[in-house]
Parts: sequence; structure tokens; C-alpha cells
Amino acid sequence: MNMERNFLVALLSIMVLAVVGSASLADAQDIRIGFTPPVTGASAAEGSFQIKAIKLALKEINAAGGVNGKKIDLRMVDNQSTNPGALAALQKAVEQEKALVLVGSVKSTQILAMSDTIKNYGIPTIVGGTNVTLTRQGNPWLFRVRPDDSIAALAMIKYIKEDAKLTKVGILHDTDAFGAGGADLVEKYTKENGLTLVKREKFTTKDKDYTAQLLSLKNAGAQVMVVYAPNPEDAAVIMRQYRQLGSPYKYLGSPSSQHKDAINLAREASEGLLAVADFVPGATEANRKYAEDYKKEYNEEYDGLSIWTYDGLKILANAIKKVGEDRAKIRDAILATQGYKGGLGTFSFSPNGDGLHEVSVVQIEKGNPKLLKIVNVGSK
Repeated sequence: MNMERNFLVALLSIMVLAVVGSASLADAQDIRIGFTPPVTGASAAEGSFQIKAIKLALKEINAAGGVNGKKIDLRMVDNQSTNPGALAALQKAVEQEKALVLVGSVKSTQILAMSDTIKNYGIPTIVGGTNVTLTRQGNPWLFRVRPDDSIAALAMIKYIKEDAKLTKVGILHDTDAFGAGGADLVEKYTKENGLTLVKREKFTTKDKDYTAQLLSLKNAGAQVMVVYAPNPEDAAVIMRQYRQLGSPYKYLGSPSSQHKDAINLAREASEGLLAVADFVPGATEANRKYAEDYKKEYNEEYDGLSIWTYDGLKILANAIKKVGEDRAKIRDAILATQGYKGGLGTFSFSPNGDGLHEVSVVQIEKGNPKLLKIVNVGSK
């Protein structure tokens, strides 16, 4: 009986080891890429669009055979819509999920919180944040796949001066890194272009009442209000309260103002308002294909502020395909990416890691952004 029992135990152990060995082999045949979107918290609605976009890229890459014969294994970790949550998600993605590379955050404050740790890990990281300083702090592992705020701010002021023919500018901005950084640039370009900054007002994310700030800009004589808000939900509330005051000046918003979620929440209050956008929907063949594939996959129109995750995963996959699974070589391959046709536009990375160099001014018409003007500043 003892011999028989020992034989069965030994046989069971061999079977378990065989299963574990097979699982390890299967894992070794995948390429793990981390992704840290907001699944919960204040930005969860925005995160849901980011997840849909990147999952479409994942499906397309793996359906085409993966990368060098291996499938992409996307390891998603919730950043909880906070700076500490973003840092914790980064650490989990690298240390527990063993991600080779990373698609990070769209929030500039979160990226700033993650930046030093990304540099210490030496992990190539795609980000969507637009604060100018993100790629100018000596971190060679950060790669931005959206136009930075200097481009957006310049586009705003050029439109105000050259097209709207207005001279008195008011600014309403969030106090976070994105809002304050964008407002600083708008103020800078306002003065450099000979316009007058009549007043600058601020708010905190998730404030409910912006009436005092809106009235303050009106009383200061603003002809146009530039809104720098990172969250579409805040932009929607500002739009509605702006309309309730009788639209006392022109409205020109940062990309969140033309975000699908902001338009859906603001409804008719968004009609006719101006904003800057990363790109113009349907302007290129790559974008039209993305729109068709997204509609087929999800039976809805895609969100313009979330497509960066789709392009980001494709760019990482292309870099890995060229140089293999060495982080330093992947970093160099991303920097060498020039003229890549993505859904957001044509990517040509500058030495500091910026991939796109133009932005569009749009007007909301029937719930969709319509192109008014494109500003291209070239690679910096």
C-alpha cells in the first residue's frame, strides 16, 4: 500500500510539474506589455474609451500573427485616477506582471509622479499627457504620442488673433500640472503675439460651480475665454454654466472640451463652441480605417481623446518587431520611428521623445468636431 501510495504521489508531482512547465513555456512565448489606465475613480469613464482603443490594437496585432511569432499579452493595472495609484500601477506592472514595455497615463500629473520610477526601471513608456515639461526633464524612457501643450496653446492664440480677430483674452484653468502648464503657455503666447491677457482664473478638479470665475472674466472685459481643463466632466459643467450666463464671450477649450464624454454631458451647450484637437477625424486613410474598425468592433463612434492608446501599442509592437525584446534597443527603435502613419497622424519622433507636431482648431457641430484650422510647428 505504501509503495503504491508513493508511486501515485510521485506521478502526481510529475504531472503538476509538467503543467507548470507548460504554463511557463506558454508565458515565455508571449510578450508582456503593461497598461495603466483609470479603471476606477474620477476618470473611469475616460478610461473605458482608452481600454477599448488599445484592445482593438491588441486584437489586430495578435490576429496578424503577433510580434516575431509571439502574441502580445496586455497586462492592465488600474491607476485609480490618482497620482499614488498611477505610481502603484507602474510598480505592479513592472515588478509583478513583468511587463517589457508600458503604455502609461494620459494625465500629466500622474506621468510626473511616475517619471522618476520609469527612469529608474529603464522601461520604454508611451504616454498621452501633454504638459510640455514631461519630455524635457532628461528622462530618455518617456515617449509622447499626442501633441504637447505648446502646440495646442500656440494654435489657440493664432486662431484668436488671425481668424477670430480678437485681442482681449481670459483664461480659466485647473490648478493641476496640465491646467496650470497650459495656462502658462497661453499667457506666454498671448503676450508674445501682442494680445492682452485681461484676467486668469483657476479651479480645482471636480468643482461644481464655476459661475464666479466666468463672471470675473466677463467683468474684466474678456472677448474670448481659453479653458484648460484636464477632465471632460469639468469641461461639460463649464460649458453649461457658460451658456447659462448667456455666452458672454467666445469659448475656446483644450482637447477635453471636444472629448466625446464632454460633448455627451454638455449636450446642446457644446454646440458651436471651439476647441483644439489632436487631429481631425477622417482626415487620413489610417484614421478612416481606424474609425471603420472601431465601429465594427464596438458598434459606436470612437473617442478622439483615447486613440493615443491604439497608436501607442502599435508603435511599441513595431519597435519590438525590429529589434527584439531588449529595452534599450526598443527605446532607440522608437526614437528612430519617422513617418509612421497612425490614426492620430504621422509620427516622427524628436530626440526628446515627442512623436506628433501639429494640432487642429475645431468647432462642435451636431456633437462632432469640425476642422477650422491646422497649426504645424515641426519637430522640436
